[in-house]
Amino acid sequence: MLALLLIFILVIVLIRFKISIGLALIASAIFLGVYYYGFKGQFWSLLYESLILVESWRLALTVGLILTFANIFESAGYVDSMVESLRSFLPPRWVSRIAPAIIGLLPMPGGAMVSAPIVKQLGENSDVSPEEFTAANYWWRHVWETTWPLYPSIILAAAVLKVSVWDVALINFPISIVCIVTGMFLKKVGSSDRGDGPGKHLQLMASLWPILAIVVLGLVFRVDLIISVILATLALVIWKRVSRKVVLGGLAKGFSFGIMALIFGVMTLMQAIEKTGAASEFYGQLLDLSVPPSIVIFLVPFIIGLLTGVTSAYIGVGFPIVLPLLQSGAVTMRAGMLLAFAGGFMGVMASPVHLCLVLTSQYFESSIGKTLRRLAFPILLTSFIAWLLSATLYR
Repeated sequence: MLALLLIFILVIVLIRFKISIGLALIASAIFLGVYYYGFKGQFWSLLYESLILVESWRLALTVGLILTFANIFESAGYVDSMVESLRSFLPPRWVSRIAPAIIGLLPMPGGAMVSAPIVKQLGENSDVSPEEFTAANYWWRHVWETTWPLYPSIILAAAVLKVSVWDVALINFPISIVCIVTGMFLKKVGSSDRGDGPGKHLQLMASLWPILAIVVLGLVFRVDLIISVILATLALVIWKRVSRKVVLGGLAKGFSFGIMALIFGVMTLMQAIEKTGAASEFYGQLLDLSVPPSIVIFLVPFIIGLLTGVTSAYIGVGFPIVLPLLQSGAVTMRAGMLLAFAGGFMGVMASPVHLCLVLTSQYFESSIGKTLRRLAFPILLTSFIAWLLSATLYR
């Protein structure tokens, strides 16, 4: 428990001293390795394995390509077209919620960056603060994350828990509903005025085709996400005759040092938590303290999600740790699944190192700390309702 607490404090302190989050995470992973192994062979092996981890390089490539796509998508005028069409039949304050939620159906790391320009445009010339922009876009982008079957994390969880993807989606569906309800408490972005002309539904579909292309390629044709994003970006560049300058600018932003350091920092810390057994140790200490099983099932994924900001981390590392409690009959399988997902998901949403939060905070030039304070109530309320459901409806 002490090791995880020290890591969290270290990350917060380094961020306060203006150290980039990626470098702060790498420093925390090194600290954890030294804490458990010293400078012995296991420590150097941990760093080496993290560096050559295929998942890290794949995530870096995926995020870089998606951010490149997002920049070109905005530069090509599709964001303006989408906003105009949605505003023709919906008030801006509803568009600022629906647009991120629609884009949230596309499972992409850093996907909140695709919807961020839309939300920003809708709230122009308003009294909405940068933190309120960030909070609204960030929250609505993630309302489907525990239920949408296209998300790799849902597929991973189904494999770990030995249930179907549809079981996971059905059991977690109340989390998405609660997220939508609690999202209503966030500051409304945009006015309540609705366009006077006819609804531009065809224009909406035309402005969404690059995003829909990625979804269709992945869902219908089972094309890998990296290939789908490359194909959609190439089609976008060719169709709109995007200039070389814009393409190179998008690549420079997508594959910047800060973004790459963040990704490798997250993956290195995730590896360190798993390899050192810090999470398993934390789990054992909670049981030794006679903490109720339901709280343990919620808290272990929550802490891992909070430290890493990565959904696959709380599932891949946290779920196997709490699985014996789900199988022991201490709680029902359905209640345990709901608690574990709610804990992990709320931990990720509260994490100051969540990729979407970091990227959109940079975009809106907002404070991560102030943004998280605005999200505290939705996170706490969602957690409470999930616990209430597990203790009543899911018993």
